[in-house]
Amino acid sequence: MARLASEAKGGYYPTPPKEMELVCKKLRVEPGTKVNIIDPCAGEGDALKMASDHLKSEGGNVTSYGIEIEATRAGKCRSKLDRVVRCGYEEARVTPKAFSFMWLNPPYNERGGERAEVTFLRDLTDPVSGKLMNGGVLGYCIPQYVLAQAAPILAARFDDLAVYRFTDENFPVFKQIVVFGVRRTKARQGSEAREIREWLKELSREEGLPVLDADDGVTYLIPESPAVKITFRGSVTDPLEVAGDIVRSPVWEEIKYLLPMPRKVSSLKPPVLPLKPAHDAVAIAAGAIGGNMGTHLLVGMTKKVVDRQVIPEEKGEKVIETERPRTTIRVFTPEGIYELE
Repeated sequence: MARLASEAKGGYYPTPPKEMELVCKKLRVEPGTKVNIIDPCAGEGDALKMASDHLKSEGGNVTSYGIEIEATRAGKCRSKLDRVVRCGYEEARVTPKAFSFMWLNPPYNERGGERAEVTFLRDLTDPVSGKLMNGGVLGYCIPQYVLAQAAPILAARFDDLAVYRFTDENFPVFKQIVVFGVRRTKARQGSEAREIREWLKELSREEGLPVLDADDGVTYLIPESPAVKITFRGSVTDPLEVAGDIVRSPVWEEIKYLLPMPRKVSSLKPPVLPLKPAHDAVAIAAGAIGGNMGTHLLVGMTKKVVDRQVIPEEKGEKVIETERPRTTIRVFTPEGIYELE
């Protein structure tokens, strides 16, 4: 079910930079590896940009993708990530399983008896339509108590699970934790899945969770992304998106020379001598002088008129028609419209 636009500002809690910096230290990439990373709830783009910058510093060839439903945040996000669409993740047209790393910090609220954080996780890691590739790394930022509801999905779909809480500086605010995991190819079932599920549920109540800055040596290698052409489009026509498509299209190189050149904005230099009334009239008629005169609006017009002259002759008459331009100024006033010649 699509998110309502009225929810766009609700439950938005961006990841504190200090915590995201610690998250990045858990990520590594082999130099030269091409990786696509995505944030389906990108906000202003700061979190994924930090991840992108970190992986690039390790030599990764990184392309960042963000989805954000709120217009103002999406606008800011565009200056930080490589590709951004403004819509809900459910409405975005995105190639499935094309991303090596997904940072998921969904809205913190409840819908239809289920936490939104769990709905996002289920949809975005779906075996068919999910965005994270098999073997891809998940970073999942949620309140600690939500882990109990998310446990069945995490236990079934992810290996190498690790759970950390925010540092003492930020943890008391929303009791946030970060879950890391590697996407499985096949769902885990049976007693093994049940054991992991119960372990995660216990962690949702645990007071002694390891902190993100713990030096435990645990890191996650971001794998190379599939070599596929990625579709990444919003649900509705976005003028900025279309403009980018036009510029990137090879057809643009063929037709741009056929289009008229953009007009250069130029300003008139002041005359050497003051204008006479006749000069003012000509300038207004030509549109060189602004016609907004307070309560009056002056509009210059030039029309072609024909002067007809009939000359009597012995064998009849001769008609002479002469075309000439006639300049008038139309004056719009509160009292009416007047024409000056």
